[in-house]
Amino acid sequence: MLTGILIALLLITLAALVLLGVRYRQLNSDVNSVLRRLEIDSTSKVASRALYRGVRDIEHRLEDAEHAASRLRAATDRTDIGVVIADRRGEIAYANPTAGKILEGNLGDAVAGTRLVALLKRVQATGREEDLELALFTPARRIVRLRAVPFAESDGVAGAVGYVQDLSDQRRIEAMRSDFLVNAGHEMKTPLGALAVLAETIADTEDPATRRRLSERLRVEANRMAQVVDDILTLADIESLETPFAPLDVGSAVGEAIERIAPAARAARVEIQIGGTDADVIVEGNREQVVSAVANLLDNAVKYSNEIDGALVTVVMTPDGDEIAVAVRDHGIGIPPDHIDRIFERFYRVDRGRSRGTGGTGLGLSIVKNVAETHGGSVSVSSEMAEGSTFTMRLPIARG
Repeated sequence: MLTGILIALLLITLAALVLLGVRYRQLNSDVNSVLRRLEIDSTSKVASRALYRGVRDIEHRLEDAEHAASRLRAATDRTDIGVVIADRRGEIAYANPTAGKILEGNLGDAVAGTRLVALLKRVQATGREEDLELALFTPARRIVRLRAVPFAESDGVAGAVGYVQDLSDQRRIEAMRSDFLVNAGHEMKTPLGALAVLAETIADTEDPATRRRLSERLRVEANRMAQVVDDILTLADIESLETPFAPLDVGSAVGEAIERIAPAARAARVEIQIGGTDADVIVEGNREQVVSAVANLLDNAVKYSNEIDGALVTVVMTPDGDEIAVAVRDHGIGIPPDHIDRIFERFYRVDRGRSRGTGGTGLGLSIVKNVAETHGGSVSVSSEMAEGSTFTMRLPIARG
């Protein structure tokens, strides 16, 4: 889609340049014609009136040309794609703000700017368009695409137009999609393999006690696979553009999430307490998604508190300006600092062995992050080893 947008912008720019060139050549011809008429019939009133009309017509055409150029400049100034126009001498005649930052930048931007100028000169010399991708490392790795296209007039190449497009987000999304498919396949393959082995073992044993034990294990693995599928479908639903939003009472959603997790909390001997505002706080959102996000935060808090005697998990709702902050605090094992930046990635686990033991899919925090962002909010975390963690989801409060 980005390539299509780039091509469309290219065609529009080239068409505008050609149109302006044709219009200015026509205006020049009209001026010369008027001047010739002035020299021939300088004493004629008819010629004077014709001269006046001709000059006024030229003025109107010049205004139209200036408006067209202004609209073209306004369009290119507002795009996040860098646009550069070089004249027939190879000098930069125009650069929109995005391209200007690159041409005048340092380090990686300077490299991209130098390569773009060289590309513009080369396509003017060859008359053939070119494009290339560059990897920049300043300070984070970025991928940019450079493209240069010559444009010609009747007397030869008149200049070239260049484009700079940042592909970093596109490449990152492609990598995440690829990793997601690989991880999803791996996560589903593990319980499927266990199911096959357990089924074969049950078929080969006659001992009732062994059969019951293996049947229970079979049920656990089946539930695990079902949970992975459910979480994948939940993510797909969150990312859908057709998600219905409606006024939602945050306190009611938090209460429903607590009810969902209550049986697991009782089994783990973990107490859940709720606090914060008593007022009804309304957001525009999807109830099922918000409940799912809070339930995932509670589920994580319970799972990572169950080794603590008398463990306590608290949920606090606090209005903060135009947002409502829902903070879930546990007093568990904490998160190592070098894992904080990655815990919201899909299928990422701090401790894979512990996650398998607790039945986690590695998608819970990713669901929370997607729900928050889909609702125009955010999620953050603070944690200290052996002290516990606090996850805070912020959602914008509905106006009125």
